[in-house]
Amino acid sequence: MFDNYALEFLLLKNSFAENQLLQIEFLISLIIVSGVLWIVYIGLHYEKIRECFTVHRYENEPQNFSERIKLYISAPLLSGNGICMWRVYASIPLAITTVIFYKEMVVNSLLLVVYVFLFTTDALDGAVARFLNNVTNLGKILDPFADKFLDLMPLCIVSMFSGNSFFVLVASLICIIDIAGQNLRAKTSNPAANRVGKTKTVFKIITIYIISLNRYEIYLDYIGGTLLIISLVFTFGSFWLKIKDRIF
Repeated sequence: MFDNYALEFLLLKNSFAENQLLQIEFLISLIIVSGVLWIVYIGLHYEKIRECFTVHRYENEPQNFSERIKLYISAPLLSGNGICMWRVYASIPLAITTVIFYKEMVVNSLLLVVYVFLFTTDALDGAVARFLNNVTNLGKILDPFADKFLDLMPLCIVSMFSGNSFFVLVASLICIIDIAGQNLRAKTSNPAANRVGKTKTVFKIITIYIISLNRYEIYLDYIGGTLLIISLVFTFGSFWLKIKDRIF
């Protein structure tokens, strides 16, 4: 088994060394992540940067689902809640485009860069809300909801295109547990994402990228399968914490 891991790591290393498109998409992704993290940890300390963002003002958070959706949509695009909504707005068009152009190398590299940017906004929305003193219960529910909207669809897509039935099975379980957990979230004492949930999201993002390399005919079944199992464990752990909160 360890020999298989070693072979896949060697394949990954050689593929990055030989494929210029892979190198470019990785470099651009690194620049995007570094830029967003700079804003989160350094930029928001400057007044000029903070002035680029705004707050989401509302009187009461509605309990009715349709009214709550209207409140989500009304969030200014550069508020913490609005940045969350970027992930919701982009998810379905990105998923459809990804399926249509999955084997188109250049198009998929561009899509990957867009996904990377949207994934990094998970750090930006909370930071903006905190710096502008605009942390709300709505945002605590909306943030993990937006994460689910963005990461579950590409996880299913890359798993299906892998041709690996085990990947499809585990990805399906992750989706089922994640959706069930989201339904419980609003009924818990603290609807914000916990550390287990955040760790789960990070592993899912890494898993999506590793499995997505099958676009280049790079099949990393052992590495991808291991990451999927880890993601499933954290998904179940996050779900259990929500159940525990309801019971106790």
